Amino acid sequence: MEQGIESYLRFLKGDPSEFKVIITLYWDSLLLFTNSYVHNLSDAEDIAQEAMIQLSIKRPRLAHENQLKAYLFKICRNRAINYLKKQKRNLSMTQELTENIKDEMQEVVTRMELQESRIQLHYAMQKLKTEYREILYLRYFEQLSMYECARIMKCSEKKAASISYQARQQLRKILEKEGFCIEDL
Repeated sequence: MEQGIESYLRFLKGDPSEFKVIITLYWDSLLLFTNSYVHNLSDAEDIAQEAMIQLSIKRPRLAHENQLKAYLFKICRNRAINYLKKQKRNLSMTQELTENIKDEMQEVVTRMELQESRIQLHYAMQKLKTEYREILYLRYFEQLSMYECARIMKCSEKKAASISYQARQQLRKILEKEGFCIEDL
């Protein structure tokens, strides 16, 4: 009988010091084998350690050296594959979360820019004459037709259109003077 299986059989009979012999015999091989899967020595050590723990807890009945070695390598292989699957899922989830966060951040930035533009537009409109503010508000914020604006302002549709044109021109001048890009608004 080989030393590994002999130590394992003595361990099964109650000698815990023999488990150290098993670790000494197989550790390096298990570590290199596992590292060939996960490509990370720290993770490979964790997986090899889990394989040794599983051997000590489950205590399978093994008849010869090759069965012990095969059992340990099989545990390491399966755990390494599971680890890689989990890493792939985590990476996929991380990428998805990152994309979602980027999308949400872009939405927040867009909303903030829109809010800032609205505030700037509001301040600029406050500098306009009352009838200019009124026509712009009705036409563009309330989205009323020129006919409806004229009825509310008690003037002709032609006069409302003229006021609207003058109001837009005046607003454009105010915004340009303050350094705002008209296309952004």
